[in-house]
Amino acid sequence: MIEIAKQKGALLTPTAFQAALIAEFGDVDQLCQEVRYWDLQFQPLTVMPEKRRVAYLVQGTCGHFELSYARFRQNLDQRGAPPAGKLTFTIPGPTLRSLWWCGKETASNDVLVYYPGNEWRSISDQDFEVYLISIPLADFASYSARCGMPDADPRLLQTVFMAPQSLLAQAQTVLFPLLMPAPYFDTLKLDGLVEDLIGCWLAQTGLKPRKAEPHKSKLAISQILEKIDAGETHHLNIPELCAGMGLSRRALEIAFKEKFGVGPAAFVKSWKMAQSRRLLMQADPQKISVADVMAEHGFVHVGQFATDYKRWFQELPSETLSRSPIGSL
Repeated sequence: MIEIAKQKGALLTPTAFQAALIAEFGDVDQLCQEVRYWDLQFQPLTVMPEKRRVAYLVQGTCGHFELSYARFRQNLDQRGAPPAGKLTFTIPGPTLRSLWWCGKETASNDVLVYYPGNEWRSISDQDFEVYLISIPLADFASYSARCGMPDADPRLLQTVFMAPQSLLAQAQTVLFPLLMPAPYFDTLKLDGLVEDLIGCWLAQTGLKPRKAEPHKSKLAISQILEKIDAGETHHLNIPELCAGMGLSRRALEIAFKEKFGVGPAAFVKSWKMAQSRRLLMQADPQKISVADVMAEHGFVHVGQFATDYKRWFQELPSETLSRSPIGSL
C-alpha cells in the first residue's frame, strides 16, 4: 500500500508544460507555416481589420500528452491533417457556438475526434476557441479496456460525440493552465480526462442521429463547396444553381450566412482571393504577372482586384509578387 501511495504521489506532482509554440498571428498563411503537429491550410472568409490579430495559439507537451489551445478571431475555411500517430480530441471553448465540420453541423457541446491520416475540413464562425488533447494512438486500447470495451476500434466510432456539460467543464478546467504564463499540469488529471472522454465516446457507440431529408439549401451549399474544392469556380453560376434546384437566391443567402457568416458570392470570392495571394507569394515575377494570376482565378477588372486585394491583405498584389522568394534568388 505504501508503494502504491508513492506511485500516486508521483503522478500528482505537477508537471511542467513543454511549450512548442506560443504566438499571436496577424496573417493566416504565417499561422499555417508555424503551427506544430498539424498540416494546415486555412483561408480567411472575411476581411480582417488591419491591427487585429487573427489567432492566438499555444501548443506543447506534458508527459505523453500533446496539448493545445487556439482562439481564432476571423471566419476561416479550414482544412488539413491531424497529428501523425495521435488520436486527438477537440473540446469546445466558451466562445464556440457551432461549427460546420466534415459535412456535419456541430453544436457547442460536441467533442470532435481526429484520427491520424484522415484529412478534415471545417468552416468557423468569426470568434471561437478550442482546447485540444492528443494521445498516442497505441494508448487507445488501454483506455478503452479501462472503460470496459477492450476490443473497441476507434476507426469505427463516430467522429463527433455529444458530451455532458459536466465533462466539458472538467475538460476546460483541466486544460485551463494553457492560458497561464508558465503552465503546470497534473498528469493524473490529464489521464482521467482522456479516460472520461473515451468513456463518453464509447458509450455512444451504435447511436445514430435521426436521418432527415436534407433541405434544398443544404444540398446547394454542398454543391458549391464541392465545386470550390474541385477548382471549378470559373463556371460556378449561383443564380443558375438555385434555379435548377427550385431554391430562391435569398434562401441560399440566409442559409450561407447562418452557417458561415458570409453569403455564397462572398464565400467564393474569399476563396479566389486567398488562392490568388498564395500563387503570387510563390510565383517567379520574371515569368508570371499579376494579370496572369487574375486570369487564373477568374478576376477581370484590374483596378477592382487591386482595391479588393489591398483591403484584404493590406498591400497591393504587385507588392506581394515582388516579395516572392523565387524572384529574389
